[in-house]
Amino acid sequence: MNKMIKKVLVGVMAATMMLGSVSTAFAAVGSATVSVEPEKQSGVKAEKTSTGITPTVNTRADGTATVTEVKKTSKKSVTISKTVTVDGVDYKVTKVAAGAFDNCTKVKTITLPSTITTIGSEAFTGVSSTLKTIKINSTKKVTVSKNAFKDVDTKKMTITVTKNMSSKDYKALKKALKAAGFEGTIKRA
Repeated sequence: MNKMIKKVLVGVMAATMMLGSVSTAFAAVGSATVSVEPEKQSGVKAEKTSTGITPTVNTRADGTATVTEVKKTSKKSVTISKTVTVDGVDYKVTKVAAGAFDNCTKVKTITLPSTITTIGSEAFTGVSSTLKTIKINSTKKVTVSKNAFKDVDTKKMTITVTKNMSSKDYKALKKALKAAGFEGTIKRA
């Protein structure tokens, strides 16, 4: 009788293992993997950022994003993160568009990430008169569109640029900022 019970148990275990293997194989074959790719979208809300600021952005199929608007905030400091996530895809923030900081009514400091390459026309137009400092963390060339500071009193503002930016790019940035209407202090920090 013991031999019979052992044979039955061995048979049950073998059947269980076979069924488990078949169901695992079916689950692996039956479940589709969706590849998420960057895509062009306009006026979409970022899901998350490393700084807690969730801006509205325009995304591009090349995996970059332009900040078009920072949500209304009463924070004294606004930091734009290097990346934003939209629909599960991470995009590198490379541009700031016109009026991006209109809703920052009490901001004193705006920090732009090391990934920033372009500051658009009228990017700071509409920003609060309390803005005193803009920090640019980019180590590479940054293009500044004319009129980036249109209708903004910049005489008492300071722009700090990372020390890691080359002298050539720093000089070009200073020239571009002045051409864009910036009249305050520009320095390395």
